[in-house]
Amino acid sequence: MPDKNFTSISIEPLPPGTPEVEAGPTEAPVHQTQRLPTLDVLRGVALLGILMLNIEDFAGPESLWDIPTGLLRPAFSGWHARIDYTIVVLKWMFAEGKMRSMFSILFGAGVVLLTERLEKRSALRRARSIYYRRNLWLLVFGVCHGFILWFGDILIDYSAMALIFLYPLRRLGARMLLMLGLILWLVGGTFGSTRAFDVTATLRTESQLNAAKAAGTSATLAQRALLEDASKRQQAGAVAIQETLRTRRLGFLAGWPTRVTTEVAILKLKFPTFWFLEWLGAMVTGMGLYKSGYLTNKLPVQAYLSLVIAGYALALPLVLFGIWQVFKSGFAVAAFDRWLAIPYTAEVVAGTLANTSILLLLVRSGHLRSTLGRVAFVGRTAFSNYILTTILCQFLFAWGPWKLYGKLEYYQWYVVVAAIWALNLIASSLWLRVFAFGPLEWLWRSLTYSKRQPMLLTTSRQR
Repeated sequence: MPDKNFTSISIEPLPPGTPEVEAGPTEAPVHQTQRLPTLDVLRGVALLGILMLNIEDFAGPESLWDIPTGLLRPAFSGWHARIDYTIVVLKWMFAEGKMRSMFSILFGAGVVLLTERLEKRSALRRARSIYYRRNLWLLVFGVCHGFILWFGDILIDYSAMALIFLYPLRRLGARMLLMLGLILWLVGGTFGSTRAFDVTATLRTESQLNAAKAAGTSATLAQRALLEDASKRQQAGAVAIQETLRTRRLGFLAGWPTRVTTEVAILKLKFPTFWFLEWLGAMVTGMGLYKSGYLTNKLPVQAYLSLVIAGYALALPLVLFGIWQVFKSGFAVAAFDRWLAIPYTAEVVAGTLANTSILLLLVRSGHLRSTLGRVAFVGRTAFSNYILTTILCQFLFAWGPWKLYGKLEYYQWYVVVAAIWALNLIASSLWLRVFAFGPLEWLWRSLTYSKRQPMLLTTSRQR
């Protein structure tokens, strides 16, 4: 039996070229009848998909980026080895970097959507004030999330991009935004990610180590020192994992100083290395994709099919070949950097556009309407679900009585993911039967407009 407010966001098939109808602009937050259902579906998928990556930080320490090596319970061994391999491959093919990028695209689109509505209805100064107030409050939420709850926060990053870069770009045309966004995303993102992973130094060290090993007994003093340093670093890495296991199980209060220092370290990694250009580029691309009609399903079916085919044709071979090389090397850091880190941004861009296009085609087809409708509920409450997921995972793995951090098998992490997805879907659907907004969405809107917003669904409809 459908939810009683399902019709308000039901996903209808759209004939080719038919735009989604957007309600008139308003200075107040949009009501459910003004929302663009396709964007809610995409946001819901991105929110759910991000947990497939974030679980890697919540559940246990890894010695490689989003590849389960160095775990207390080793992956890729025992009866579940094939399951572990399958999870890693599928995750890298369809989710790694791509869910965050889809969310970034939607954030950029939201900037255009919000400012267009505000500027049509309000004076420019009033619209600008609301925009900056909204993102300053997002920064406050991000600081609370990152420095109190979990060091994997993205809200600080998003609010910083919105406050510094995005507003002046809102009036550029779709083509200019797409060109600028893709350059920032591909070139800037590759530059930033290779600096963040310190790829050049890793590959240089690998070359020197190989030469030292090949020299054997005739190795120079410098080469012997290099081999000794490598052995010490390996031992230090094992000690660091044990220390991570200890500190992550300390509980909410005792573990707070570690969360703060880790969040600071991550912010120092993201911004001085210019890694932030990756998601800034995705946001600017999202602004262009929204203005072009891509995100509202206005383009011909052939355009979406072309992006699906071209995107996967580039992304999937890069991922599969890269993972094969990493597995073949015995999970060497240099192999990861050479075969996964260097082409990372290129395959993320291609895979993100392919994923997004196939979802837009699915919405357009009218298939799986009930399922997509429930995913859209998650999209409408994405902020609340994002924070809820953090609290649930931290309670399960670090703060609660079980302290499961590092104790589960790798494949069991994704049992937890599936359970949280089910909770997100059910809770969002039930909540939106009664309330117009998610709880944190309501708080954010009330703070943005300096006025308590109607919370109950019936009250919101009457306004």
